[in-house]
Amino acid sequence: MIDQLVRKEVVELKSYPESGPACTIKMDANENEWGLPEDIRAAIARGMKDFPFQRYPDSDSTKLRKLLCDYTRVPGKNLMVGNGSDELINYVVNIFIGPGDKTVIPQPTFSMYGFFVSLAGGVVAELDTHAGFNIDIHQITETASREKAKIVFLCNPNNPTGTVLSPGQIKEVIEESPGIVVVDEAYYEFYGRTVIDWIQRYDNLIVLRTLSKAMAIGGLRVGYLAAGDRIMEYLSRVKVPYNVGSFSQNAACIVLENRESIDKWLDTFIKAREDFINSLSCIEVITVFPTQGNFVLLRMKEAHRVWSKLLERGILTRKFGRGVLEDCLRVTVCPPGQNRVFIRELKECIREVYS
Repeated sequence: MIDQLVRKEVVELKSYPESGPACTIKMDANENEWGLPEDIRAAIARGMKDFPFQRYPDSDSTKLRKLLCDYTRVPGKNLMVGNGSDELINYVVNIFIGPGDKTVIPQPTFSMYGFFVSLAGGVVAELDTHAGFNIDIHQITETASREKAKIVFLCNPNNPTGTVLSPGQIKEVIEESPGIVVVDEAYYEFYGRTVIDWIQRYDNLIVLRTLSKAMAIGGLRVGYLAAGDRIMEYLSRVKVPYNVGSFSQNAACIVLENRESIDKWLDTFIKAREDFINSLSCIEVITVFPTQGNFVLLRMKEAHRVWSKLLERGILTRKFGRGVLEDCLRVTVCPPGQNRVFIRELKECIREVYS
């Protein structure tokens, strides 16, 4: 009886991949493996004393939005805080997408865009990337116009490929698309270029950000969104109250109040990423794709077997199913010591698999 009651869209969905198996070096989820700087950890710990856990959170995230306003130079009224970016993606889809409505999602990219569109009964016009995973902007705009797509999703830098679109390319999509353009800048801090200041210029632009990556509080689930006045009006209608917990808001505020520690760490990270890519590029049997994220996409023969060999050594990376990424692994850039262990063990795994 239960199966007959479930919505068709839910029956056809596939579950999001479960958490990975136990490991000693975790390189599968694009997390900040450095963690929070010690001074920020100490400040959060001090804030725990006498914390009003019994109180419901500020539903409008007032203090956090003020700090995000200072950080982004976007007016507070044009910002919304969410329980991770996923919640905000869901809100956007719920506003614009109903059964049969079209979206354009260049592939491969973050799977949750298509997940929420499918759940809403929408139709995803997926576009395959070209060699090197470069995105064809003209194909996007032509498809969006032909299909009368209500939303185009662009992840910039793109997960899992690490590729980026230039401001000019994004401008072309915004200006030539018939609907909303969502630019997901989850990895903005590792790249340094943004279009968040365009939201007042383009009323069809939405920009997503997160504090999970560079800001190192993925476990607290804090994302945010920027958009023009009209879109924000509709977002306020679908947002649930008390959506971000008080402790998460408080910790996020402390992180933003101590951004100089994050900025200093980013210099360290960029050097570690450069060294990691250089070391990977010396392994002849793998292709290393350029990246502006905190991860690197690698292509090699027998990628699934290499993944298994790495896991036997306690190293967890991200593998993919069939399709354009079947022969790829995505690897988080970690602190230099862990990166060196990965390089050493990857060479051994490749030798075992290829021998």
